[in-house]
Amino acid sequence: MKSSITSKQVSIIIPALNEENSIYEVVNKLTYKLPEAEIIVIDDGSTDKTYDSIKDLNIKIIQHPLCLGYGTSLRSGIEVATKNYVLFCDADGQHRVRDVVALIDNIGKYDMTVGYRRKDSHIQLNRLLGKSIFKWFSNLIIGEKIRDINSGLRIIKKSKIKKYLHLMPHGFSFSTTCTFAFLKDNRSINWIPIVTKKRNGVSSVRQFKDGPSALLQLIRLSILFEPLRIFLFSSISLLFLAFISFLVNTYLEQALNVTDTTVILALGSLIVFLSGLLCEQVSGLRRDIK
Repeated sequence: MKSSITSKQVSIIIPALNEENSIYEVVNKLTYKLPEAEIIVIDDGSTDKTYDSIKDLNIKIIQHPLCLGYGTSLRSGIEVATKNYVLFCDADGQHRVRDVVALIDNIGKYDMTVGYRRKDSHIQLNRLLGKSIFKWFSNLIIGEKIRDINSGLRIIKKSKIKKYLHLMPHGFSFSTTCTFAFLKDNRSINWIPIVTKKRNGVSSVRQFKDGPSALLQLIRLSILFEPLRIFLFSSISLLFLAFISFLVNTYLEQALNVTDTTVILALGSLIVFLSGLLCEQVSGLRRDIK
């Protein structure tokens, strides 16, 4: 569905950390193709010539005194954005300008439009296994098949994303958290296919460090948005073990036999269930309070 909005209503936010080899070309192509868009580059404590490469361009530049993280950079961009829509785009040259334009054309009445990476997109072979595990785990935790939970190319209504900023992490899990939050709150999401190219330079993402952190973030998000689902599973599991314990001991003794183990498991099941109810109320307050 084509939207009626134009680039004049869009702020393009580009986080950059040591991207001197690509940032000028990325910004130059965007300003040429989308001259009416507001372009905001966040220099996240770069130690190379990232800032020098773009300082003379007619764009907004925010400089962090040190590296504060991908999520913090997006926050900084959202806070200074003056348009109704914010579009996140990487500074490493992976995203094509035609896909940026396609996102703007397809936002329509949706709260968020995400560019999901097609199979012919470039992917580093050493990250293929990690990405597959993360995708499988994401679908398991969320309970539905997601096309691309952590795509960095997306456009969102600024009024909507601002409601979730207090929940967003400072690191690379910002995109994952954003997708998770919109899905669980039944926000309207549009998915369009994009192709990512080989990036310029070396990525600052560390697979063995950021990968487990991303998986842990998914568990945290699940507890935040659906705590009872997690606690209920644990509660039922303990209750099932209590029942098995009762049956085994009764069979062995040839009489009704409620052992201490059975009682402890049953009480544990009740405590976990009540804790889930309490967590459900607390998570609701946390999501609502800014």
